Amino acid sequence: MNLIEKFPDKELYLRIKTILLLRTIFLTGFVISVYFFHQHFPYRTPVVPLSLTLVLAYLFCIVYAILLKVKINLFVVSSLQVAGDLLVVAGIIFSTGGIESPFSFLYSLVIIATSAMLPRAATYLVASIAGISYGLLLDLEYYDVLQPVYLFAKAPVSNEGGYVFYIIFLNIVSYYAVAFLSSLLSHRLNLIKEQLLLTSSHLEKLQAFHKDVVQNMENGLLTADLNGRITSMNPAAGRILNHPENEALGKACFEILPISTLQKFFLKHGARLPADYIEETLIRNDGSQIHLGVKMSRLTSRPGPRVDAETQGYIVAFEDVTQVREMKDKMAQSEQLAAVGKFSAGLAHEIRNPLASISGSIQVLKKDLNLEGPNRTLMDIVLKETQRLDRIVSDFLHFANPRKDRPIRMDMVELVREVIALLKNSSEYQSSLDVLFQPGGGDYSIHLDEQQIKQMVWNLCLNAMQAMDFSGVLKIDLQSADSFQHGAFKAKQPGLVLFVEDSGCGIPPASLKTIFDPFYTTKENGVGLGLARVKQIVERNEGYIGIDSEVGRGTRFTLYFPRRKEEPEPEQEALAAGENRATT
Repeated sequence: MNLIEKFPDKELYLRIKTILLLRTIFLTGFVISVYFFHQHFPYRTPVVPLSLTLVLAYLFCIVYAILLKVKINLFVVSSLQVAGDLLVVAGIIFSTGGIESPFSFLYSLVIIATSAMLPRAATYLVASIAGISYGLLLDLEYYDVLQPVYLFAKAPVSNEGGYVFYIIFLNIVSYYAVAFLSSLLSHRLNLIKEQLLLTSSHLEKLQAFHKDVVQNMENGLLTADLNGRITSMNPAAGRILNHPENEALGKACFEILPISTLQKFFLKHGARLPADYIEETLIRNDGSQIHLGVKMSRLTSRPGPRVDAETQGYIVAFEDVTQVREMKDKMAQSEQLAAVGKFSAGLAHEIRNPLASISGSIQVLKKDLNLEGPNRTLMDIVLKETQRLDRIVSDFLHFANPRKDRPIRMDMVELVREVIALLKNSSEYQSSLDVLFQPGGGDYSIHLDEQQIKQMVWNLCLNAMQAMDFSGVLKIDLQSADSFQHGAFKAKQPGLVLFVEDSGCGIPPASLKTIFDPFYTTKENGVGLGLARVKQIVERNEGYIGIDSEVGRGTRFTLYFPRRKEEPEPEQEALAAGENRATT
């Protein structure tokens, strides 16, 4: 059990213990002095009364120590010590000559000890008791009621009336003066103690608050010494850099945060800090790539932009701006596509009109001319390429300038089955390809744009068949989910999950981030709009698309569409259904 658990007021306990120790030292010194004088006095003096008084004082010290040991109330212990001291001082004065005793100043020491242990009022009370006891002792001696023991030779003037009352008055005044000064000093010390405790409490709270702010902030923060060695790092920094905090301490900050600007600054011991804000790409130790925004500042002994402040280290604050960078890239891409869309609308029509004339003319010539051999083959190639060019222009026009969404309630199972039927009846399908789709029971209805979703499923299936070189297994699955999670994406809203999986060549990791970019393709005759159109449709319907791929084993697309809380009016739904059927 520690000291604070024994005594709530640790300060008072230490004062009582200190005064007890000083009392014991004083008594020991007093005994040695009495023994010395007794041995060297030219005449014998009675020391028995004084010795009994000193023995009583030692017994009192033992009692006080026992009371402290058994945890008696500190106020009671202090009061008993003061009462015992008053009694011992009276005994010393009586046994050393009364009015001629040189030890009347001991009452002042008792008063000072009282001011250190007890309240201000108790100090004045003890001064009054000291004055009364001293005056009573001298009055009884003056009127021959008591005969004190004279340790020294008696002076002839000591019993004169004027002298006695003068000594009494002088001592009483000195006792009250000591009481006033000592109590004032003790009061001031108590005020300072309270202010220090309050300031310390505020400082501890402020330090705890600052620590909580640093520990709970989302941005990374680390401090380094003048050589760039890390001295502290908050948890967010460890999460962003994917590096444990305990392993980072003591290492160079440009090793944990491998940014060329920091490395150049610390290796060259630069006097000027890097730019106000740095954006760089960082590859973490797990191989992932993130974009960081870094701000560096000096850690000085004085806050504020003072030139004469001594630099003690450096503060490096950083944040993960990967999502912000991606949003900027998306915005730039959207602006670019918007400009392309305006241009493509007119260009597509200009291309489509002569293309339709060419296609129609070729079909008429094919019927009217009786072509055979190579000429017939060339005519078929021209007609086929004309149709392919028309599809490319159509896909480009739909991607750059998509039509307005028309969501209706539809059955995803029926829609997928229709797409599978279209695939099996298209020229892209071959008998060496197996398509598996066996949905379980449940509600697979959802409010989406039927034409867009059909186009999306068609593009995914066509992409899967091309990845398998039209030979393998294409798996399609549907699930109704109350919540959804895939990688870092989480959704608590109920919805439908669509899986499209192939057993093809897979997608290299380096291509996973660019596979949805417009005009990105690895196929010889590809345009690169199929998957870009898929992602566009998913985003327009507030959904999510994720990829899990392994080179040589295949690819799995996971799509999630939340169920809409508000359903369209029946008239709007019927109108949208009619328009979708007409478009189909």
